[in-house]
Amino acid sequence: MHNLIYLTDDHAIVAQGVAQLLRSVPNVEEVIVFNSGMTVYEATLQKKPSLIILDIEMPEWSGIDTLKKIKASSDVPCIMLSMNDEKFIIQECMKLGASGFIPKDCNAAELYEAIDVVLDGGTYLSEKVSKILATKKTDTNDVFELTSPITKREIQILEHICEGLTCKEIGDKLYLSTRTVETHKKSLMSKFDAHTTGKLVSLAFKYKFVK
Repeated sequence: MHNLIYLTDDHAIVAQGVAQLLRSVPNVEEVIVFNSGMTVYEATLQKKPSLIILDIEMPEWSGIDTLKKIKASSDVPCIMLSMNDEKFIIQECMKLGASGFIPKDCNAAELYEAIDVVLDGGTYLSEKVSKILATKKTDTNDVFELTSPITKREIQILEHICEGLTCKEIGDKLYLSTRTVETHKKSLMSKFDAHTTGKLVSLAFKYKFVK
């Protein structure tokens, strides 16, 4: 069986290393690497792969944004790959239809097992991820404090960022220049102390800044 895998990671060295491992899996015939969520989504519309592996922390479209868009138009199984192993992130990915979740510090054996299980129609969670999901929630009183208050306009832009829109798309929607939206986004990331769009989105959902 010809199994085609799309791998998405914006860090070239990481992507090359993972792709090399994937190419050594016996039932994998071809691996194509993408450096953004948008490009892998567009490629999936053109040619459907057997499996997509998505990094969560990516600029513009996070892995979660990309997963939503792929699942809205296709039934391709997706495995999430991330350094972020917070429980709510894992739960969000599985709720959105991911077929697996593995941490970036997993070993080759876990990666191979995940590929086999998911290509066979199953769901795979690494041992580390399963333990995280099994732990009871202890942060019920957890409160997130911004470094400074956010404005109504920033909330509006944050909602669109969480929908997976680019700064240009948000600008077109709100009749603002792309540069203005980028300035607001930079301000939001500073206020949330988030260094990536993916982290900003995950914090916004976790602490109910957006629905």
